[in-house]
Amino acid sequence: MTFFQIVKNFLSKILGIRSDEFFWKFRHFFDKNWAKSYVSETAINHPHRKLLVDEISKFYPFESVLEIGSASGANLFLLAKKFPKVSFYGIDVSSSAIKEGKKFFLKNEIKNVFLQNISANQLKIFKDKSIDVIFSDASMIYINKTQIDKVLKEMFRIAKKSIILCEQHTEDFPFYNTKWIHNYKAVVERIIPKSRMNFIKISENIWAGDWGKYGYIIKIVL
Repeated sequence: MTFFQIVKNFLSKILGIRSDEFFWKFRHFFDKNWAKSYVSETAINHPHRKLLVDEISKFYPFESVLEIGSASGANLFLLAKKFPKVSFYGIDVSSSAIKEGKKFFLKNEIKNVFLQNISANQLKIFKDKSIDVIFSDASMIYINKTQIDKVLKEMFRIAKKSIILCEQHTEDFPFYNTKWIHNYKAVVERIIPKSRMNFIKISENIWAGDWGKYGYIIKIVL
């Protein structure tokens, strides 16, 4: 068990379902370099990002894209370079990640990425059908089972074309193993019973461990 798993398990015992948000909001206090590491060359070139960016790109043309839980913006960096005329938005609960991301985009002279320090539970700031594509990348695994329906409902309210989730999925009951593995078929069908969903398995050679076992790109066409 890693140091961060120990910390998360400790917080879970004290804070319950609020532990994951607390962990990411204040992670910079016990890991000063984590936000910067999310826009390192290694992080940006992680093989799952190409798969995710390729799937998002299939919905082009679009004018606006929002990432829920963007951290410092590795995915948005790749997308902004590919589509320089599109407006990309990222939100994250970590003020440290947002600050680091803004510095990174300024340094790289990328002007079509806009970052904001808010959580996935504060999506009410976005108007109905105001964003073409909404996506997440390993952020819904930190949304607990009592909040996942609310967050996805808000995403459906805001999105015009599609919602794309790079998350861990189970066909059975959701469970927690330092992160949430949800049954997205069940969740989405509770919101939109006849939704168009496509599950693309993430292979072990792209992302090992639990991601190779439970990881999917989940495309929901609106």
